[in-house]
Amino acid sequence: MAEYITLGLFVVILLVTLSSGIPLVVSLAMGLIIFLAYGLFRGHKPQAIFGMIKQGVSKVRPVLLLLLIIGAITASWRASGTIPAIVCLSTQIISPQLCLLAIFLLCSAMSTLMGTSFGAAATMGVICMTIARAMGINPMFAGGAILAGAYCGDRWSPMSSSAFIVATITNTDIFDNVKRMLRTGIVPFIGSCILYVLIGIFSAGSGTVPNVSAAFSSSFDMSPVVLLPAFAVIVLSAFKVRVHITMLVSLALASLICVFVQGVPVGELPALYFGGFHSMNPALAHMVDGGGIHTMLEIIAIISIAGSYATIFEGTGLICGMRGMIQKISQRYTPFVSVLITSVLAAIISCEQTLAVMLTQQLCDDVEGDGSALALDLENSAIVITALVPWSITCAAILSFVDAPTSCIVWAFLLYLIPLWTLLLSFKSRKDPNFVASEAGRLLGLAEHDDVRRVRGTIDVLPKVA
Repeated sequence: MAEYITLGLFVVILLVTLSSGIPLVVSLAMGLIIFLAYGLFRGHKPQAIFGMIKQGVSKVRPVLLLLLIIGAITASWRASGTIPAIVCLSTQIISPQLCLLAIFLLCSAMSTLMGTSFGAAATMGVICMTIARAMGINPMFAGGAILAGAYCGDRWSPMSSSAFIVATITNTDIFDNVKRMLRTGIVPFIGSCILYVLIGIFSAGSGTVPNVSAAFSSSFDMSPVVLLPAFAVIVLSAFKVRVHITMLVSLALASLICVFVQGVPVGELPALYFGGFHSMNPALAHMVDGGGIHTMLEIIAIISIAGSYATIFEGTGLICGMRGMIQKISQRYTPFVSVLITSVLAAIISCEQTLAVMLTQQLCDDVEGDGSALALDLENSAIVITALVPWSITCAAILSFVDAPTSCIVWAFLLYLIPLWTLLLSFKSRKDPNFVASEAGRLLGLAEHDDVRRVRGTIDVLPKVA
């Protein structure tokens, strides 16, 4: 009973504080106090509980370091002209009939390159919405394409902090996860493209593409060298270089370009890294301003607290009762069904992607055969579902960036096609366990990790899948 009272009080605090406009980090800090009190109530000594907190923060320390680097990169890519150059090149391929498809693909490419939905929405998303409005495209459709595209890379980019978080908490390799995410996501991705083409054909406006090249050229040197930071990310990621090293190399290249190509004084680089980029041209400010380590401080605090939640839940046994219920759902249906239901509830309650992922992982870590299967489940549920919750931080922020209506969530096809497609695959695998080892199953991203018999313990030898 104490467990349900504790969790219920936490939910009430979340709902009340968030509806009152209080920052999520404050709500989570209050929740941490509640869980500390629960630990004391259960007889755990204060030093033991603080040890749990320390262990939780230590577990996500690599993620915190990565976020600091990402903050500096988001600013340096702006100042170096990398983002303006990519935007200028991208706008040349947009036409009214294929505007929605182009928006989806461009935002997908940008988010894959940057590894952040926020960064993609705040850069390419803003440009794409400007272009869509100029062409007479309904902002509701355009907003959906931007939201889906921004989360595309946030899910499967090797530069994504959320992908790194999933790999960290499931003890899996991020590049193996990305490979499987690409395979399980290809059908929903193609389906989304087809839907955007059909909508675009019947809703195309009659406007023209705004000339952003001239505006950017007046403030940046747009020579090909400014693309080097982005090119480095692609090449190093292809060779599976560690994410931290890849990011640092890209940051170093962007910094050199800032100084020797764009004329940024060396002494201003620290301020750029921390405070972000601010254009001297008011016409460009709304498109390129932003980035910086300071934009990551709140999410760093959130991840630190969420990380401590995970170890407190485990150390105090707070969620053991709920695990039993989730295990029953998994056994009656499929492991992914239990992960999906848990992630939906976690996203609705937590209003934040990282916390939703960590809560889902804590509650569902026993329903799959190993970490690889759970990692794929998390990427195909909690990571994308958070964006479908209108009051979540990520959804609200992205829609605010591009000035899109909340109704655009309906048109973010990829975000619910991925979980639906994975749900279909999970039922197919339950009906025919040998499907995971078949050629079709392998092409769709399934592997021996996903064999439901591994969870149920009904076979001694599992088929090997490359």
